[in-house]
Amino acid sequence: MLIQSLLLILAAALGSLAVFVVRKPSPTAFRRLLIFAGGYLFAITFLHILPELFVLHSNARMAGLYVLIGFFLQLFLELFSKGVEHGHLYETNQEEHQHTIAPWTLMAALSAHAFSDGIILNDPSVHLHHHHGANTLLIGILLHKVPESFALASILIKLIRSRTKVLMYLFIFALAAPLGLLGSTYISHQQWLPAQFSLALWGIVSGSLVHIATTIFFEANPSHQPNNLKFIAGLAGAVLGVICELWL
Repeated sequence: MLIQSLLLILAAALGSLAVFVVRKPSPTAFRRLLIFAGGYLFAITFLHILPELFVLHSNARMAGLYVLIGFFLQLFLELFSKGVEHGHLYETNQEEHQHTIAPWTLMAALSAHAFSDGIILNDPSVHLHHHHGANTLLIGILLHKVPESFALASILIKLIRSRTKVLMYLFIFALAAPLGLLGSTYISHQQWLPAQFSLALWGIVSGSLVHIATTIFFEANPSHQPNNLKFIAGLAGAVLGVICELWL
């Protein structure tokens, strides 16, 4: 768990600090990285997270309801985060949004999402005696965390003049996912809440990941024009997810 937490912080730090190093990154390269990460998340959601949720939950309809709640909860959070979770504002005109985005609301929404990223790593199957490696999930969250933190940092440096304050915000964001992992793991081990509650929470976070992965694909090609490189990037991410799920 300590190693997972450190890797989460490192991924967020790499994505954030890259903004100060890469002055003029390629929007095309960034978009392909997003699609690759989205393909991986999409694959492990349907190969790992959802099957495990429906197998472990005693009521399949309730499990489906939790996923649906998570999907719309993520949609609600994006009213405040403006879709930074999938790099949405990276290619938009920042000055246009400078007076419509409050840094603290952006941070609150992104930190809530990052906290849920940590929760999904607390695999409930471990506590219900169904042991299954969480390495595939960790890789997916790390792949997602790097472009997400890059997008957040690129927006904050446009909204906030103080670089010290920007770094403070990014530090808080980097801690959100580890806190979600540590907090949910501690509660599970202490058995403060029923095991079914962990499954419900896992289902809600699963719905959030479904929304993010599908949104990345939809935004990758809004004109619905054929794009071989984007297709290859998404397929490569999905294939990696399949390989990791089968062998890790």
